[in-house]
Amino acid sequence: MNKVLIIDDDILFCQLLEMVFSKRGWMTASAQNTSQAWNLIKDFKPDLVVLDISLQKDKDGIELLKRISSENTGKEIKVVMTTASDYNRWLNECLESGAQMLVPKPFSPKAFVNQVERLFH
Repeated sequence: MNKVLIIDDDILFCQLLEMVFSKRGWMTASAQNTSQAWNLIKDFKPDLVVLDISLQKDKDGIELLKRISSENTGKEIKVVMTTASDYNRWLNECLESGAQMLVPKPFSPKAFVNQVERLFH
């Protein structure tokens, strides 16, 4: 069973994505800041991380992305970044820092899950 960790400071957004992923058979967890997220990455060992670029308390999902990409966590973790800000401003930095894709918000949760599941086939 695949595991997804959703990291966003919007709790309702996390709950919505957790619900959609759960209905597709994924185990889910969520975090609202990077320190919470890093502990879950080590303990939960997700296959996929959905990570918002701008986190309210930390303001930098990019730094967490770089940490995920650079540290050996024992398994390859796919990272999908999300942003409600300027997509074009962040695209290259996200991809160069190790993300598989950047998805602009708002988006359809079902379409989003369909899109990221393709990373595993």
